[in-house]
Amino acid sequence: MKIIFTDVSDFEYPIISKFASNNKDLTVEIYKEDVNKLQDKDFDTDMLSIFINSKVSSDVISRFAKLRFVFTRSTGFDHIDLKACKERGIKVCNVPDYGSQTVAEFTFFLMLSLFRKINFSNNNGVKFSRGKELYGKTIGIIGAGNIGNNVGRIAKSFEMNMLYYNRNKSEYLEVLGAKKAELEDLLRNSDVVTIHVPLNEGTFHLINRENIKFMGKDAVLINTARGAILDTDAVIEALDSKRIGGVALDVIEGEEFSGREMEIIRKKENYDVLKAVLERSLLRNFENVILTPHIAYNTEEALLRIVTSTWDNILKANKDLEVSNIVE
Repeated sequence: MKIIFTDVSDFEYPIISKFASNNKDLTVEIYKEDVNKLQDKDFDTDMLSIFINSKVSSDVISRFAKLRFVFTRSTGFDHIDLKACKERGIKVCNVPDYGSQTVAEFTFFLMLSLFRKINFSNNNGVKFSRGKELYGKTIGIIGAGNIGNNVGRIAKSFEMNMLYYNRNKSEYLEVLGAKKAELEDLLRNSDVVTIHVPLNEGTFHLINRENIKFMGKDAVLINTARGAILDTDAVIEALDSKRIGGVALDVIEGEEFSGREMEIIRKKENYDVLKAVLERSLLRNFENVILTPHIAYNTEEALLRIVTSTWDNILKANKDLEVSNIVE
């Protein structure tokens, strides 16, 4: 069988290459580009391993006549057309728990940066603004999966009060002292709101104009999940009118267009694309906004877990064994 890897980072490349050299019964091709930049190729492969930069649409799938598996080296899978894959009988697998500790730690890095107002201090320490402690504050955790649970565990060590919003009761968070709340109540009563849900039809613009107004004027909002869970327009309006205290975003709607500004101008891209680029620029103008380039997952340990877990699944598929972490 044959496997093609795309979106491969410099860190992943030697690890994948070593795995490939130890498994001669597999034909392995490795590309640093995402699958959408390999438009001149119609691939003859059984398996495809991608990352979030590859948008696997029905058009992309049509270029892979023999494709049986798509392994995304991520927890999220909103970049894959699951319906088109199902129609072709292609199984899609993710890596659900590679970064639960990594992302939780990064969430607190952003939280502390907002609370201590890092953006207000210049490199010489001349300009500064007095910050606040996390101790005794209330954290509102949206999503009680592995990442949300780890956020709760760390929050407990800061002696924070905890609310969480989730479809089901979280025994783990409840043991830590967290209380389940409806979304509006969580927004009303939290000093910091942090998002840890997947992006789907039910969570698209989960935080929007109608409910962001319930947040306190000193409350801060953190998103390390997926950009479109927040309505960016609503966030900008809340910041501009000083209705919330600050925002830290590791993800943002339209982040895939970052760095493509000149290309977008030359191609005269559509309004939605231009709007996404403009919104990112607008957010940079606020001192109480921290933007990071989708790096919450990016540690050596997490990346090694991603590649190892993906490779184990590839070996199962190669031996016609039952694969793990199938996305339904």
